[in-house]
Amino acid sequence: MINVVSLSGGRTSAYLAHLMKERDPETEFIFMDTGAEHPKTYKFIRSIVNNWKIKLTCLRVIPNPEMNKPSTYEILSVDQIGPDLEPWKRMLRKYGHPYVGGAFCTDRMKTVPFIKYCDEKFGRRNYTTWLGMRIDEPKRINPKPGIKYLAEISDFEKQDVIEWWRDQPFDLEIQEHLGNCVFCIKKSLQKVALAAKDEPELAAQFIKTLKVFDVKPDKVMYRSNNSLEQVIALFSDTGRDELASRMTSMRQYDTGSCSESCEAFGGQLGFNFSMEAA
Repeated sequence: MINVVSLSGGRTSAYLAHLMKERDPETEFIFMDTGAEHPKTYKFIRSIVNNWKIKLTCLRVIPNPEMNKPSTYEILSVDQIGPDLEPWKRMLRKYGHPYVGGAFCTDRMKTVPFIKYCDEKFGRRNYTTWLGMRIDEPKRINPKPGIKYLAEISDFEKQDVIEWWRDQPFDLEIQEHLGNCVFCIKKSLQKVALAAKDEPELAAQFIKTLKVFDVKPDKVMYRSNNSLEQVIALFSDTGRDELASRMTSMRQYDTGSCSESCEAFGGQLGFNFSMEAA
């Protein structure tokens, strides 16, 4: 069986990649690029490749323009990936944007191209998929044939992973509220607003892309029926530091796993994606 690590761009999946490279030098590594990751995520991915000398396959989904027709993928080099929103635009053109209660983005942009690529390259049932779920995330671990987790080979919890990265020559360098997917629909409104205050250019790019490419603009994306523009307006009179302080006092700032990235197979395994879940 060929071991294949799904490298999401978060610290935990990267730690898993490190362990698997040590355990099995023939391990394959795959990154599914949404084009919507934080710019520092791409820097982190390149640092992993350059420092650990792993062979990383980078995939981007190419949806079939016809409904009910399977998507395919393209392979990019690690130098070609970046925050250009291209896969996100492709998804918006066909499906429209995801929303609370309809978070299909991870499945369409990550799980589908991952499975298609691996089935074609390695053969169905000839590989084992490894996902970066820790032992302190029992709700995200659902035993399924062909899938294994970090928790099966490491007893590291979140703080252990963070401390491990402090001793490395490079790190993700993203604050908790930003996360890899900066304007993820699974975040609380406060986290989305704080991300917009910290990354106004990314917010403007995101809003513009929705206006131009979204085929279903009638549905709002975020909690309480808010669009990104409405979320920004809701907190326009709240200063950045005040908002961060409020979230800290409400124990929202460090909850969830916003410093991580959505894992492939999330929908299939029934993960609880709530960013407010501990």
